[in-house]
Amino acid sequence: MKKKIASKKGLTLVEVLLALVILSVGVSSMMMAMSRCLAVVRTARNRDVARGLVQRIDLEFPIEEVDMAELSESGDFDGLDGYTWFRDIEIVDEEERPGLFFVTLRVQWAERGRDAFEEVSMFKYAPNAESITSEVAAE
Repeated sequence: MKKKIASKKGLTLVEVLLALVILSVGVSSMMMAMSRCLAVVRTARNRDVARGLVQRIDLEFPIEEVDMAELSESGDFDGLDGYTWFRDIEIVDEEERPGLFFVTLRVQWAERGRDAFEEVSMFKYAPNAESITSEVAAE
């Protein structure tokens, strides 16, 4: 009688190493994807906060149409470190369009070592502004 040679069951060292390499590449790819997703979520949260702060500036420091004049102003927020705001008001064309102003409002913060910002620009028409009526009265 001949003895049957028992077949070896199990994995060779090369197969185990190959499986470990494939697994480590997959896990590292998943970690990178998760890191990018968290960065996107953080950026979205910062932008959402900045949009809320733009509305807060409009409520706390409103632009009165009577007081409209060319000016630049800035400030920061109580309770929110790292966020600052800037507002520029410019007269568009004094001679042809008196009372038309261009307003730029920017909320700025630092994100991953860089400055990020949310900016809103708009035109405001204030024909009864003191800066306009005083210029017309002087002429």
